[in-house]
Amino acid sequence: MDSPLKDFASGVMNEEDLVRAIASKSAHYSDENRAEVVEVFKRQLGTLHHKEQESLDALAAGASTVITGHQLMVCGGTAFFEIKILSAIALAKEATRISGNSVVPVFWMASEDHDFEEIASFQVNGQKFTWDIQNSQGPVGRLLTNSLSEQLETFLESAQLSVVQRDFLHRRLHHYQHQTNLASATRAIVREWAGHYGVLVIDGDDSQLKSLAQPLWDLELAGELSRRIKHTTEALKAKGYGAQVFPREINLFEISDTTRERILATKSISAESISPNALMRPVYQEWILPNIAYVGGGGELAYWLQLKGVFERIKVPMPLLYLRDSVVAVPRKIIHTLSKLELPLEDMFLHSRSELERNHIESMGQFSLESQRINSPLEQSIKEWRSAITGSYPDLAVHAEGMEKKLIQTIERSNKTRYRAQKKKRTIWFGRLEKVFSALYPENVFWERRASYADLLGILGEDPQKELVDKMSTIKAGTYVIYPEK
Repeated sequence: MDSPLKDFASGVMNEEDLVRAIASKSAHYSDENRAEVVEVFKRQLGTLHHKEQESLDALAAGASTVITGHQLMVCGGTAFFEIKILSAIALAKEATRISGNSVVPVFWMASEDHDFEEIASFQVNGQKFTWDIQNSQGPVGRLLTNSLSEQLETFLESAQLSVVQRDFLHRRLHHYQHQTNLASATRAIVREWAGHYGVLVIDGDDSQLKSLAQPLWDLELAGELSRRIKHTTEALKAKGYGAQVFPREINLFEISDTTRERILATKSISAESISPNALMRPVYQEWILPNIAYVGGGGELAYWLQLKGVFERIKVPMPLLYLRDSVVAVPRKIIHTLSKLELPLEDMFLHSRSELERNHIESMGQFSLESQRINSPLEQSIKEWRSAITGSYPDLAVHAEGMEKKLIQTIERSNKTRYRAQKKKRTIWFGRLEKVFSALYPENVFWERRASYADLLGILGEDPQKELVDKMSTIKAGTYVIYPEK
C-alpha cells in the first residue's frame, strides 16, 4: 500500500502481515458466528466435493478465510472473473504455508447487484453473446435462467469455437439449464470449475446471514456508520484522493424478487429485505466471515479505503487488501510477430504504442540526428536574425520574440511531417506492431478486461488452472503472460 494511504488500509507486503492478520481476526471472531456461518455454508452448498469438505471442516475448527467477490457475470464475463478466484486460492494457499494455520479461499457472489447490463454479456473469439431480458430491475441473483439457457444454447449452436471452448461453455450452459436462478447457477459453475481447490462459494442474499448482521443494519439505519464513511472520505479527499463510491445518508437498499430500491430514511424493515450497497457490502462480508485478506481489482480496493472509520466503530479488524493478479494470454502467432519486430514482449506492457513507434523511427532512421542536421542551420539563422533586429531596433524586441516563436513552430511542424514520412516507409513494421497491440489490448483495453476465460482456453488449448495457482502463490501479485508451448 502506498505510504500516503497507510492510515486508511494495509496491504500484503510481507509474510508477517499475513501472520498478524490471522492472529488479529482470530481474537475478534466469535465461536457463535463461526458455527452459524458453517451451518449456512452446509445449507447453501449441499453435497460437497471432498476438498470443499476439507475447507468447511477447517473453517469449523478455527480457520481464517481469504475472500474475493464478483458480479454474477454470464459465463464468467471477462477473464478476470476466474483470475480473481485463482488469485484468492493462491493467496490462501500461501497464507496456510506461511502461518501453519488453515486459511480457506471464499468466493462471495454479488448476487444482489441490480445492474443487469453489466453482467449480461460475454464474448469468445470476437463473437458476443448478450442475454436479452426486458425490464430487469431486481437483484440479478434472483433472475430465472430459463431464457438465458435458451438464448445461450442458440448462440453456441452457431458460434465458431474450438473443442475445448465448446466443452467449457456447454458445461456452463448445463448449469443454467438445471438451476433455478442466476445465483444458484453461478454457484454451481464456480464449484464445478474450482471446487477441487477447496474454494467455498457463499451467497450473501441469505436471510440467516442478514439476521446475523442485524447490528450493522441498525447502526447504518441510524446514520452512524454513514457518518464515519463520510468522515473517512473527506480525509481521503484532503490527501488528494477522490471517492470511488459516493457515500449516501443510508448505504442500504430494500429488495424483493423484482425490485432493489435505495432506503432514503430510517424505517422499520426486516433483515432479509435489506441489501447493502457497494460500501456496506465489504463491511457485511467482514462481519460474517473470519477474513484476513480481500483480493480485488484497483477500483474495488479503492472503496475499501473509505471504510476505515466503520471498522473501528464495529470493532472488526479491517482485512489486508491484495491487488489481484493479472493474466494475458498471447497466441503463438503473436509471439512469432514479435520476433519479426525484434522487440521483447515486456516492451508491450512498459511502453505505449506511440512510444514504440517513435523509438523505432529514431533508432532505424536516426531521426533525432537527422533533425539536428537539417534544423541547426535554420535555428542558428533565426537566432542571428533576432539578435540583429533587437540590436538595431530595441523597441521591436517583443515583435522579434514573437516571430522567433512562429518560425520555431514551423520547424516543429516540419519535424512532424518528416516523422509521418518516416512512418509511411515502415508500413509493414507498424502493421505488425498494430497487430500485436490489438491482440494484447483489444478495443484499447487490457486483454483480460475484454477477453473471456473461454478465449484463454482457445489460445492455450487447455485450462491452465494449476499452473496459474502455482505461479500466483506469492506475496505480491503480478501480471502473468501465458502462451501455448507449441
